[in-house]
Amino acid sequence: MIKYWLLVIGMCCTVTARQPNVVIIYADDLNPSGIGCYGGKALTPNIDKLAKEGIRFTRYYATSAVCSPSRYSLLTGRYAARCKALQDDFPSGDVALIRWNCRLEGGEKTIAHLLGRAGYTSALVGKHHNIENMAYQTRVPLDADPRDPAVKKTIQKNYDTLVEQVRETTGFTEVINLYANNFHTLDMPQPLHHHNQDWVTDGAVKFIEASKDGPFFMHMALTIPHGPDPLLSMEADPRITPHGYLDKAPRVQPSRKDVFERVEKAGLPREAAPYTWLDDAVGAVFQALEKAGIADNTIIFFASDHNELGKMTCYDLGCKTPAILWWPGHLPAGVVNDELVANIDIAPTLLAACGVTSPADNAMDGIDLIPMLGKGGSVRDQLLLEITYTKGIVSKDWKYIATRFPKKVKAMITHENRKTINQEGVAVTYDPIAGAVAARYGVSERFPGYYDDDQLYNLNSDADEVDNLATNPEYTKQMKEMRSTLKTMSRDFPHVFGEFGRSKGQ
Repeated sequence: MIKYWLLVIGMCCTVTARQPNVVIIYADDLNPSGIGCYGGKALTPNIDKLAKEGIRFTRYYATSAVCSPSRYSLLTGRYAARCKALQDDFPSGDVALIRWNCRLEGGEKTIAHLLGRAGYTSALVGKHHNIENMAYQTRVPLDADPRDPAVKKTIQKNYDTLVEQVRETTGFTEVINLYANNFHTLDMPQPLHHHNQDWVTDGAVKFIEASKDGPFFMHMALTIPHGPDPLLSMEADPRITPHGYLDKAPRVQPSRKDVFERVEKAGLPREAAPYTWLDDAVGAVFQALEKAGIADNTIIFFASDHNELGKMTCYDLGCKTPAILWWPGHLPAGVVNDELVANIDIAPTLLAACGVTSPADNAMDGIDLIPMLGKGGSVRDQLLLEITYTKGIVSKDWKYIATRFPKKVKAMITHENRKTINQEGVAVTYDPIAGAVAARYGVSERFPGYYDDDQLYNLNSDADEVDNLATNPEYTKQMKEMRSTLKTMSRDFPHVFGEFGRSKGQ
């Protein structure tokens, strides 16, 4: 039993109760169009129920809009710039590249470590993208037969090795039904390159059933709707997993055939089915909590690692994602929160709700949201965003984005070729058909200012971030303020970032 302070609907009270269970459900590449309560044309009654009974955020940001750094920040409460792996990979006197390289292999503390010290059992179920998985695998040709006994043995060995590596580096008690990276980087034959949401959900439900006496923390990290096309996976053999074929398909959520029938009955296109498949997973978790009699003592946080449409950028269509916090009887129901919040806030918020304090030597960048959720108001005026060689500042009304390259990239840039160097510092070729230089994911076509070193957007009048005001003299004052904020917020990061970042001698 513990005593913790909790603000509920603006009233401060002291509550004595058993520590709550914690469930994080983290989708992959999900944007609001895939969820009904965000206005999407999708059949998602279970996620909609969480929003109706909890708090739905409209300005929740993943501070880094790609898998690894987003997951690093969620689990540690720290900006990706602080990742120890980046300090190993890049000299501190230059700009660091943030992409899929934010590994949790440097002894850094996650929520699982900290809750574990407080007596929590924990499990990571599903996707993990924070280890150097290639170092732990034995090569398996794409055209190999996964049913061949020798191939099957190697696949199983790869899987078991990755499970152990994830367990050792993340602090989770258990690692269940693991996808240790995106499919194309896992050494397994092409026939196994299909999502199996039912298998992930089966692992989550079994963990809940086994841990119902609690307290427990479960991070259920989905692989959908990220590629490969989840629609094709729904039509594939439901026994497929990263460690080969199951003897029997899991039956923990409605059948895939049932999903298609419900989507069609709702008048939605077949392409909407993966969102309902995902939603059924949320429903199965909720039903398992209710069956175990622990739903009313469980916190559920649902979000995505980033948005799909501006992936690997600081634009809202990359960083801003759906997010819902549900804790019946402790947080107000049916609230729509429009304040700036981020993935770095989730760790300190959940720890505070569980009465757990992070050690002084494990400082977090995030802020405990509980006081704000109880009485309204905001916890911050600005938020830092970061990915590739860019950093950004987002405020209530404005977005500033700066691209600053390391010395080796700057040396190859000229006035003539600048707009062929993407934000990853890589030269991309001119497309003679499209008539444009296309960056990864087509973002340079969606955002006209993509190749500009400095960008400023008024989010009230230009939500799509297409009108770069950085060089407009009318906004000189705003530019100065946003640049000053970026300098302040980047000051104690391990790496230099152009004229921002650390001062000489630090």
